[in-house]
Amino acid sequence: MTEKETFEKVDFKEMELDDEYNDCVFIACDFSGKAIQNTDFDQCEFRTCNFALARFRTALRDSTFADCKMTGADFTEIDRFSNGLVFENSHLDYASFVGARLRKTVFRGCKMDEGYFDNADLAESVFDRCDLKRASFVGTNLEKADFSTSFNFSINPAMCKLKKAVFSRHGLEGLLAHLDIDIRE
Repeated sequence: MTEKETFEKVDFKEMELDDEYNDCVFIACDFSGKAIQNTDFDQCEFRTCNFALARFRTALRDSTFADCKMTGADFTEIDRFSNGLVFENSHLDYASFVGARLRKTVFRGCKMDEGYFDNADLAESVFDRCDLKRASFVGTNLEKADFSTSFNFSINPAMCKLKKAVFSRHGLEGLLAHLDIDIRE
């Protein structure tokens, strides 16, 4: 186990990862295209790291991803005990969370163009100021999720669990888009 270490500008693409990282900080590290598996990250912070096309088959607990490039990252096989995740100002375009169980996840200021959230459990998650253009939410549990400050989303209420989810008046258009109606002010 690696504890309380800081890694800066390390290229992890071809390196073996330790079994567990606890309370570590990763700054400008490259994990692009890496299958991250059999490694647990607990209370870790990732700043300006590159996770483009990375595949997460691991546990992430109480960890933060800030200003990271995560284009095409695959969270579909993330450990079901992962929790407490925060994504801040990160690029999650084309990222896949299909079937992932990530309750209470915080997405803050993220660009998530064509993100895939189908059949995921994101209950009680917060989407704060996120651009969700063409993101897919089919069969997704969004109960008590907060979309009140996010934009460009299109969610069909008949295809998701939305009980007690929070939306702003401006966001209501994103809940009606599937009806192909003209909404005017």
